[in-house]
Amino acid sequence: MSHTKSCAISFHMRERWDAIVIGAGIGGLTAAAHLVHAGLRVLVLERSPHIGGTAYVYRRKGFAFPMGPLGFSHPVLVQNTLRALGVEKDLKFSRVHYRLRAFGFDMPLSLPFSELIKELSKSFPADAAGIEHFFRDIRRHLFKQGSGSNWSGFGQKPKLSASEYLQHLIKDWRLRRILGSIGTREPYSGLPILAAMWNLMSNEGIWFPEGGMDSFCEGIATAVVGKNERSGEIRLNQGVAKIRTDRRKVLGVILKDGTELDSSSVISNADYKTTFLHLIDPNSIPPEWYEAVSCARQTGSVFQVCLGVDAGKADLSVFKEASKLIYRKEGQKVSEIKDLDWKVQEIDPEALAGQELEVSLWGKDWEAISSDGRAALVIRAEAEYKHFARYRLGWRQRSPNYLEYKTRLARALIQEIDHLMPDLEKSILVMDVATPLTFEDQGGRSEGAVAG
Repeated sequence: MSHTKSCAISFHMRERWDAIVIGAGIGGLTAAAHLVHAGLRVLVLERSPHIGGTAYVYRRKGFAFPMGPLGFSHPVLVQNTLRALGVEKDLKFSRVHYRLRAFGFDMPLSLPFSELIKELSKSFPADAAGIEHFFRDIRRHLFKQGSGSNWSGFGQKPKLSASEYLQHLIKDWRLRRILGSIGTREPYSGLPILAAMWNLMSNEGIWFPEGGMDSFCEGIATAVVGKNERSGEIRLNQGVAKIRTDRRKVLGVILKDGTELDSSSVISNADYKTTFLHLIDPNSIPPEWYEAVSCARQTGSVFQVCLGVDAGKADLSVFKEASKLIYRKEGQKVSEIKDLDWKVQEIDPEALAGQELEVSLWGKDWEAISSDGRAALVIRAEAEYKHFARYRLGWRQRSPNYLEYKTRLARALIQEIDHLMPDLEKSILVMDVATPLTFEDQGGRSEGAVAG
């Protein structure tokens, strides 16, 4: 569909809008759609040639691959939002199920707490009491949070890290990692965040829209552009250089080409670092706020390998019960599991393959593979932006050896998971590799951060 509406403007007139939205990601489009629905004239500016932002879906040789999230939570809220905006498209969602393939175990993770307790207790009988205790604390915390109470179900324990809490509760180091990271890594968060993660995995669920993430974005875009006088406009390939301000009052924006647009309201769907460190004049915000944003730590990024495969040439039955696998190479002792040193010139491909990998059958469930005999697979591993920054020459520009290096790393990941899907390497029709640089440029995220 076309998102841009033509508009004849005299050379001496400057455009004025009730609101300008920077970025045509899901957040920007949703904000714009609500404002349009309220009767305002709204302009959405997007520097890329497509809508979607971090939810952008791109195509290679007939395969669709993700540039961002592999699903989201609260589908009913999403459906209600679309209906409120008058979007006729009735999106349906299917739940994404996760499974752990690590430490010698093959077990489901997307289970209600009661079933998960039984499953984990069978694998770790010596820690059965600790498992019960852990999920009892999780339930208490979620109940108290849901009731609006400031009291935590963990009592005084929220002051502990998840790692400290589990160290005193669980004997088996493998189980501490499973409970503390919903995977194979050392616990890395606080207890309230860990409780929210388990609630999402077991109760709320991760969901994927039938028709793909791009159909979801298109639905919201139709609510912005509309078909009547009360509609907005989406302009692609229109990057914003600055948000214009005067004594902390918003005046509008300046585009990359120098064009000035007027509006007393500007909404930025760029991430907070881009917004406050690059788009806004530092003198327009309190210095302590600028300092806080500058020093704030962002989430990490990922190294991603997307594969388009001939499903008839590889055994993909590993996805029969779950479309997402949390995987780690077998046979590693706790002393052998070490974080990578991203400060080295080049990462050893085999070392990267030994890290936790998320392996996904993307965009389909097991039953749908047979419909056309093609499948899209996504392999992800944690990665640091600064390691790849040396290859960056500019926006979407890379040094000559970048392609060879990332391809070498990708091949190692494919070889590592080939035993999960026999003949995987022989079935590959197309491969596309993304690094933190890709997520920064294509997804518009500072240093490729996956979650802000």
